[in-house]
Amino acid sequence: MKRIFKNAKLVLPERIMLGFVETQGNIITGVNTDAPDEQDAAVIDCQGLYLSPGFIDLHVHGGGGADFMDGSAESVQKILAVHGKYGTTSMLPTTLTGSRENVIQALKTIEEAENKWTKGPRILGAHLEGNFFSMEQKGAQNPAYIIPPTKENYQPILDAVSNIRRVSCAPEVENALNFARELRSRGILVSAAHTAAEYEAFLAGVNHGFSHVTHIFNGMSHVHSPNYYCKAGVCESALLLDEICVEVIADGKHVPRELLKLLYKIKGPERMHLCTDAICATDMPEGEYLLGGLAVVVKDQVAALKTGGSFAGSVCTTDKLIRTMVQTAGVPLYDAVRMITATPAKQIGEYHRLGSLLPGKLADLNIFNEDIHVEYTLINGEVYRDDLRGSCG
Repeated sequence: MKRIFKNAKLVLPERIMLGFVETQGNIITGVNTDAPDEQDAAVIDCQGLYLSPGFIDLHVHGGGGADFMDGSAESVQKILAVHGKYGTTSMLPTTLTGSRENVIQALKTIEEAENKWTKGPRILGAHLEGNFFSMEQKGAQNPAYIIPPTKENYQPILDAVSNIRRVSCAPEVENALNFARELRSRGILVSAAHTAAEYEAFLAGVNHGFSHVTHIFNGMSHVHSPNYYCKAGVCESALLLDEICVEVIADGKHVPRELLKLLYKIKGPERMHLCTDAICATDMPEGEYLLGGLAVVVKDQVAALKTGGSFAGSVCTTDKLIRTMVQTAGVPLYDAVRMITATPAKQIGEYHRLGSLLPGKLADLNIFNEDIHVEYTLINGEVYRDDLRGSCG
């Protein structure tokens, strides 16, 4: 079916312009400011609202009471439905530190759902977050299952499935550099996370394949002064090294306004992307939940370990990430959208088909209002949500 989205504020990577988008089937076929040819087309009047590419979340654990670690097809579909309501059109389902058997079962279930996908938010592969972390910076990762990335520990996991696109681990732990080389040889994005590394150890990781940082400023080392001498942690090291891309949980809770502004100032939208790190409690009532076997309390839109001492993921959605960057950090809308579309797409090698409004790319679109609440979503050329016409698919 040919569709024309007219009277829209098109959110492009470097500007916003008034115009229209045309799709044919599951492909974007036109982006222009001229009057479109509406013959034989379904016309959607965007009424001056914003039209952007679909949002891409590279770090999401759950939602709607379900967790990808449940290892069930039902949980996968529930999570996709929750995040699809808020404009997520593609994602990397993310694991937690757990037993090898549970991690592999979760990965296999994700892969099966990816292979059977026909509609709704698409699965781009899997993000392995765990089990190879620093105990010192474990955060809400279950310490009972933290192990070093020796070959006997990681090989069964990597060989169990073929869709791991990203791995988060600590660069300073035993065998991490060999692990990074193995991941890079498989085309997997290697990201530093839950790490106590200082600059030298992080740089060694970069030289062996680390190119990314997971939820910067959370679960990782900062500048510190052992014996009075300052040492840079992973946070400062990532800011210093221009080639490193950083991920941030921009829910307005994990990272304060001033640090969001600093990240944007130093890294810019091309080396900074947003993620939810959403857990099972997303789109659910506040209360007590479990995350990887650990008790979590959600209160005032914050998820934290019941014992205290750490956030425990978030209850954020992708639309809120954009709102935080625009309304709290003062980032231009087109840059905030870029950080949840083009930049994550580039990080996992999907920009050729996702992440921007260009002819030839997949027809994943969101229409949202001035308050950045999504009113219409098209995924792979199919209507997923249509509040503009009073219906939801």
